[in-house]
Amino acid sequence: MGILKQVLQIFCILLPALILTADTTTLLQNGVAQANTFHNPIFSESWPDPYCFIHSDGYYYMPRREDDRRGIGLFRTRTLSNWRNAEKAVVVRAPEGLMSLWAPEIHFINGNLYLYYAMDNGDNANHRMYVSRALNPSNPMGGWTEAKRLVVPGDDFWAIDATVLQYGNGQLYLIWSGWPTLNAGFPQNIYIARLCDPETICSERVLLAEPIYSWEQNGAALLEGPQILNNAGRVFLIYSASGSWTADYTLGFMGIDNLADPLNPNNWWRHNQPVFWRNDEQRVFGVGHASFTTSPDGTENWIVYHAMENFELGWDNRTARIEKFGWNPDNSPAFPRPSGFNVALQVPSGEQ
Repeated sequence: MGILKQVLQIFCILLPALILTADTTTLLQNGVAQANTFHNPIFSESWPDPYCFIHSDGYYYMPRREDDRRGIGLFRTRTLSNWRNAEKAVVVRAPEGLMSLWAPEIHFINGNLYLYYAMDNGDNANHRMYVSRALNPSNPMGGWTEAKRLVVPGDDFWAIDATVLQYGNGQLYLIWSGWPTLNAGFPQNIYIARLCDPETICSERVLLAEPIYSWEQNGAALLEGPQILNNAGRVFLIYSASGSWTADYTLGFMGIDNLADPLNPNNWWRHNQPVFWRNDEQRVFGVGHASFTTSPDGTENWIVYHAMENFELGWDNRTARIEKFGWNPDNSPAFPRPSGFNVALQVPSGEQ
């Protein structure tokens, strides 16, 4: 009886721990552990051409065209994986006579914030690039200057998707997608020019890349959405290729090394295969127009992009999504396969 009594006493001591362990296991299986996961998309409504920037205040900022493409709504949140409850303010509105505002981007340059975007007068052939500056860089949700046209010296051709290269020598360059002549339509090429300041182009444009590969010509021969990605002293230019209304919209990349002159196209190398493309098994189509940011604690790299679940709906089906990515041995980006809506992904490191 003495031995049996001791066994019963030990069992009574261990029973609460056993119950807690069992309950914890059940809770984990029922989804408590999944509090650290999320599913794409990161916003419930359409969000084409997402550009994400994390500011020194710890907030992520993303501009989105609003008001029937006549304004820019600036969203901010501390939660990269969920923008549904993000704060929003409409910070820019198209001037009278202008509309069709496309692909806004927000950049922090020399202590201030700038929004780059394109607009036309109702005729797509008249799309041109514009910029607005924050009146207070500490308050991006506040006032911004009116739209200022980014004039390219020596030409007045169709131009969209402006982005900024802040080069290692401190010089600024504007990179965009444009037509080779006034009414070309296609191809869309990638061009570069030098900036005197964030609001002024001060050199003629230089052709960087044309859609020469077959995977860049689905739907139409076009390159657009250029984005700069820096790593380990290397400069990469990620671009979108093929028609954004097709399932085969995809990402390619090129780059420049050793601080060579970016206005010399011979200094740029170019990869001959796509680096981020459709995932039919998980119903992810038309991936592209990406931007890049980090996790809240700065330890992870994330790609922010749009894609379609039903490519037959074209532009109307584009939603914003994110994926974590890494680096290849040569320090170039190593992108994963894009994930479908039913795939649980780990939230960015440091996200509350």
